[in-house]
Amino acid sequence: MDKKALTQFILVTIAVIVLSLLYFFYPAATNRFYPTCFFHSITGYDCPGCGSQRAASALLHGKITAALDYNILFVLLIPFVFYAAFVFSWNVFSRKKIQQHIFYSPVFVKILLCLVLAFWIFRNIPAGPFIWLKA
Repeated sequence: MDKKALTQFILVTIAVIVLSLLYFFYPAATNRFYPTCFFHSITGYDCPGCGSQRAASALLHGKITAALDYNILFVLLIPFVFYAAFVFSWNVFSRKKIQQHIFYSPVFVKILLCLVLAFWIFRNIPAGPFIWLKA
């Protein structure tokens, strides 16, 4: 077992648990000590990440609809994060390694970049049907 990977696994696990507890007991929608979006504070427009903290808090409370309202892109990308976490965990504790090809594919990176840019643009159009993308 690789000690560096195990240390990374332990540190990331502790960070995820601490942040999850923080967002669960102090929801981002009702507490103002969380960092604010620099882009939003300067321009008044939402960035692709605006609403992600509130969405994370809502998901931890089982409020999926509210999380989707805060930031649908954040919610839709969570399965990819879980997949990456699973593969990393598997590779730390297993002798047979899983190759994670999807995130290293130039096609995936280009599609994700286009998706994020499109979401960024569409959520700032103040007309239907795009108005529901607002954070």
